[in-house]
Amino acid sequence: MYPALQELIYQAECDYLQTEDIENLKTEVSTLKQRINVYKTLRDNEVEIFQKIANQLLDKLPKEKLNEIQSCLLQWLSITRYCSMAMILNNPEFLERRLLEWLTDIVEVHQTQSTSQMLHSLLMSRLGEFLSESDITYIEPFLSQANNYLSSQSAVTN
Repeated sequence: MYPALQELIYQAECDYLQTEDIENLKTEVSTLKQRINVYKTLRDNEVEIFQKIANQLLDKLPKEKLNEIQSCLLQWLSITRYCSMAMILNNPEFLERRLLEWLTDIVEVHQTQSTSQMLHSLLMSRLGEFLSESDITYIEPFLSQANNYLSSQSAVTN
């Protein structure tokens, strides 16, 4: 599940790890601790993060149907949770296989692409209030992966 560590373990089965491989292992292990701390911060502050985003969406999109905003918020709650796990695993494929393949269809059916884009932007701004810049670098690639995937899939179907 953790591809970088798994590869190093497989290498060690055949031979001792080389110095470069040991350094890679140290890096993976040391960043894993930081990734877990980011995960805990997101988990512990999820309601506070998303409540403000919900309020901002209601203010910015007064003509949008409430159930569409709620649907988009629930989607991004799931996205954030899956991105957090993908971050711990350091595995973008986990995110794509577990979430993005089925979520794309839901976003397309409900026509929430523009709301989804806005929510992603608000989320990235909001995370800056809870995470340091270095912490954001761990989660941002996965949130961007989800956002880009949803955007590119909606562009393909339009």
